[in-house]
Amino acid sequence: MKPATRRIRKQLQQQRRAARAPRDWRSSAWSWRAAGAVLVLVALLLSWRVESSALRYQQGLRNVAGAGASLVNLGRNAQPSKHLQGDLVRVVGTPQVIEAPRDPDFNQSSSALLLRREVAMFQWQQVNVGYPIYELEWVHGRVDSAAFLRPAGHVNPALPIASMDFPAPRVRLHGFILDAALVDLVPGHDPHPVDAAALPPNLAATFSDYEGDLYSGNPQQPRLGDVRLRWSTVPTQEITVLARVNDGRLTPASAAGVQLGDRSLGDLLPQLPPRPYGLWFGRVVGWLLAALGMALLLRALRRGPDPLLALAAGGALMLLLPAVLWMTFNVWLGLGLLAALLLTLGVAIWRWRGGKIALRRAQQ
Repeated sequence: MKPATRRIRKQLQQQRRAARAPRDWRSSAWSWRAAGAVLVLVALLLSWRVESSALRYQQGLRNVAGAGASLVNLGRNAQPSKHLQGDLVRVVGTPQVIEAPRDPDFNQSSSALLLRREVAMFQWQQVNVGYPIYELEWVHGRVDSAAFLRPAGHVNPALPIASMDFPAPRVRLHGFILDAALVDLVPGHDPHPVDAAALPPNLAATFSDYEGDLYSGNPQQPRLGDVRLRWSTVPTQEITVLARVNDGRLTPASAAGVQLGDRSLGDLLPQLPPRPYGLWFGRVVGWLLAALGMALLLRALRRGPDPLLALAAGGALMLLLPAVLWMTFNVWLGLGLLAALLLTLGVAIWRWRGGKIALRRAQQ
């Protein structure tokens, strides 16, 4: 091929390239479809993540509450209601003692939630230091001397008095009466000196007061079998209670518990799944992403902008997964979501048909 011919051919190719219009990706329907499909997929994945975490948490609450019951977070606004009968509730507040606890044997009482009597005896205790040695010490309860390696000469007498807890018979927490078994679970310990003047005459002759405790012998020179009685109280303070509602009372349940301070459900029930946060924020963001994706797909169909159609179509898309998921947990909630889905779908169809009619009129 001659050089002149090659030169002419090269000039023609350059002229064709210059005459060819540049490709505009914005005019390509495939670009709009791809972008819209990606946004719709991201919205669906976000919807799945949000709704599945919320459903998992609600199922955990239902498993703890038991069949036919709910777990209700009353917090500081706790008042009895017939609708709460049998439910597991969380209540926060400072209990009020209506009827004070009392130790009837020693006529001791207190204004606290619970009065505790602790009994110790001066008795033999075995200590192993490579070989057994035996010492007389104050020990709570009775040490079984029959289990000693050398019980001879180290026999502990029977304990004449038992340690006991005396919860307040009537305690109110907001509008509920707190069961005595729950009062017994409240932690805390304050020394409570004995009121020697309140002792019955026969016990006053047997026991002596020394530094706030009662002793059956000489407290400074105790002997084997001497008994020491010490009282303590559980003071009123802010607590969080998880209990079952039964006729205006808070009663124990398998998952019931009492902790000091304002404690969350996660603290009371560590077996619960993590509580999801920002659910409605995630739902709104997912709806907007779905609406934007639908707007891009409509743009690929050469339709004019229609915000209401995009929002309705995106809303119907975002209600699809929640309606299916929540139907398995709560039929009425699932039916409500299904009704909302049909409503938004109806609005989307109405706007779609209205747009087609307007387009035909414009073409005519």
